[in-house]
Amino acid sequence: MLMQTTIKPRRDGNVVVQGLDRKTYTFLPDEDGALTCEIVHEATIRHLLALKTFVPATPEEADQAIALLQLDAQDDDGAAGDDDLDDDFDSNALPVESNTTPVAPPKARARSRK
Repeated sequence: MLMQTTIKPRRDGNVVVQGLDRKTYTFLPDEDGALTCEIVHEATIRHLLALKTFVPATPEEADQAIALLQLDAQDDDGAAGDDDLDDDFDSNALPVESNTTPVAPPKARARSRK
């Protein structure tokens, strides 16, 4: 699924996400400047959709996302799921961008005192 994020990018202009499949996904600016990435792992897609800062990038992908979210709703009702990878995943973990060194603000010009 081609996904888009609203997360503020790192200084290099990208957003990097560690998937539930332990793969790294890099959201890069497309021709319109939107940060997008193709993700194929279904559990990672469902997890990112639940965060509400990741959305399908196209209307066609939106239909697939709705179907995945409906499956999640069924799983929450007690149906057996195959989300074994979720057990090791810290849902409160910060995105990779949180480890990026902050940029210092420009120094204020000293005012001369007369």
